[in-house]
Amino acid sequence: MTTAAVTRTPLTGIRKAIADRMAQSHAQIPGVHVVEECDVSRVDLRLLLAHVCRAVAELAAAHPLFNAHVVGDEILAFDDVAVGFAVDTPRGLVVPVLRNPLSYSPEELTAQVADLAERARAGRIPARDISGATVTVTSPGKSGGVLATPLINPPQTAIIGVHRATDRVVALAGGVAVRRMLNLTVTFDHRVIDGAEAGRYAHELRALLEREA
Repeated sequence: MTTAAVTRTPLTGIRKAIADRMAQSHAQIPGVHVVEECDVSRVDLRLLLAHVCRAVAELAAAHPLFNAHVVGDEILAFDDVAVGFAVDTPRGLVVPVLRNPLSYSPEELTAQVADLAERARAGRIPARDISGATVTVTSPGKSGGVLATPLINPPQTAIIGVHRATDRVVALAGGVAVRRMLNLTVTFDHRVIDGAEAGRYAHELRALLEREA
């Protein structure tokens, strides 16, 4: 009897860290998702991630629970905003951090994103540039689906998912039109954020992105 070959790969390094963090998130955080459709027909998609990071930072003052950590029995709401953004690398998912996004233009932020992502993929990013995020944005772009439900990165309280933009027929000004639309997912920690607050946050985030367009 022939035994099928099996490849055994130890779960170590970045992959082990991701596995532990995601298992912790799934087991401990009641993550709930709010989805909004967003019209990005007039957005330069090369600047989209920068627009999202700036919008998330802009909403932090009005919605401090979305820029917070849960540590033990305390909610730590931060005055400063540090937005982590997920990058797919050969070694696994790495999350570089953009600090104080409102200090930069979308073009400057886009340049920072490109630089951090390149260094992350090359394995040349220091620990200080992948630590200290207060909230995370995940934007898989063309390689992602039209909708996903990302897991929160503990101890954070929220993660924003920006999914693949596609042309859709939508109702517009009493008629129909073809617009470039994407689904925007706000996943929130239901222990500390209520559904109504999450709905307001998602609606305002969509409005900011469409305004920036």
